[in-house]
Amino acid sequence: MVNKKLTQTTPQPTAASARKTAARAKADAAAAKPVVKPAAPKAAAQPARRPTARTGTGVASRLDNVKRGFRETIAELRKVQWPDRLTTRNLTLVVIGMSAALAAVLGGVDAILTWLIKWLVQL
Repeated sequence: MVNKKLTQTTPQPTAASARKTAARAKADAAAAKPVVKPAAPKAAAQPARRPTARTGTGVASRLDNVKRGFRETIAELRKVQWPDRLTTRNLTLVVIGMSAALAAVLGGVDAILTWLIKWLVQL
């Protein structure tokens, strides 16, 4: 009787599995070794500089910043996809309806709590 387990050959690793194994081993080796960066050379001390005239702090530059802000705002508003008249009307009606419903609910809660407080005070 022949033992089938002993006679079966083990499958040979393919090139792809060998690359995966090598890549895993390389990643494990990289993870095991901490990377030490060489210290950066120290820069020579520079003499203190005398302050020069600051640019961009005057009224003219502030006005330029405001102008640029308005131009950018207008450019962004042109990119907006505005809703059509029907959509605007429908959404406005939804907002008004929801506001009225919420007002009714809050008014009802207020009336109930007011009645409850008056009833408790009379006890």
